[in-house]
Amino acid sequence: MSFTEDDVDAGRSLMSACRGNQLAIGDLLASEWAGNAAALGEFCERIGLSVSTAKEWRTTAAAVTPELRERLNSCGVFVSYTVLREGARLRGGQVLDPGYSKLLRLIKDAKAAGIDRVGYATYQTVLGTAPPLAAAKDPVARQSDEVIDYLTEVDNSPNRDQLVEILLKDEQVTRKELAAAFEAQRARQAQQAEQRAAGGTQTPPERPAAGTGGALVAGLLALAEQTTRLVKRFPGQVRLDVAQQADAAVALDDLDVFMTWARQATSIRPVAVPAQRRAPRKTVTA
Repeated sequence: MSFTEDDVDAGRSLMSACRGNQLAIGDLLASEWAGNAAALGEFCERIGLSVSTAKEWRTTAAAVTPELRERLNSCGVFVSYTVLREGARLRGGQVLDPGYSKLLRLIKDAKAAGIDRVGYATYQTVLGTAPPLAAAKDPVARQSDEVIDYLTEVDNSPNRDQLVEILLKDEQVTRKELAAAFEAQRARQAQQAEQRAAGGTQTPPERPAAGTGGALVAGLLALAEQTTRLVKRFPGQVRLDVAQQADAAVALDDLDVFMTWARQATSIRPVAVPAQRRAPRKTVTA
């Protein structure tokens, strides 16, 4: 037994109404009073909405102009709120799809091809925000909701073949770029080792200016070295009392938040790097 086209029509009508309500609430939250954190928090509590969701709806509503909303209502191609939210997201401080120009092109292409929707997976692929093939192949990563949702939508998308082809091409390009970067790093390290062996003088690397990409990378490398030292200091299972478990849980949550922020700030997607291609680290004695 399966659903009918009437079920699809009814579901889309409800989803469109939901989209309109989310954007309308986002408009409401653009009011001056919502700029006050205390007022926003109290308002959200009284209407049963989380502050993070409220901010997301406000950002999306600001990006979806009245003209675009009218076009979405009359174009005959279904576009969900989730798609609109994706286009309004920031990456590297920039909106992913300024003016929704890419979305409008997808709507035009869908109409020309006789397709009745612009799917989230298709839009993610066009924007470059789709999970990489490495995540889809990784037994652990593929259990995340993000990857499950993406793969499910790809499998049911009218653009399935094109999406799979793009996913494979992106993975090949990513692997080539990573291999080139690691080989260049190895070459630099080998050259430095030769200079040390020959007793030559090395010019110390310049310290990157604060707030630059170089400074962030230097900080990440230093953090990676700290984690290496921790792993070596505690090679086996560590017993913690209740208080220590609570403190460790908070620290791990903070690290998860940091990793998410770092990937968003640098526009780096998770990619599985083969062990033989990983940049060698200096041996550290704890």
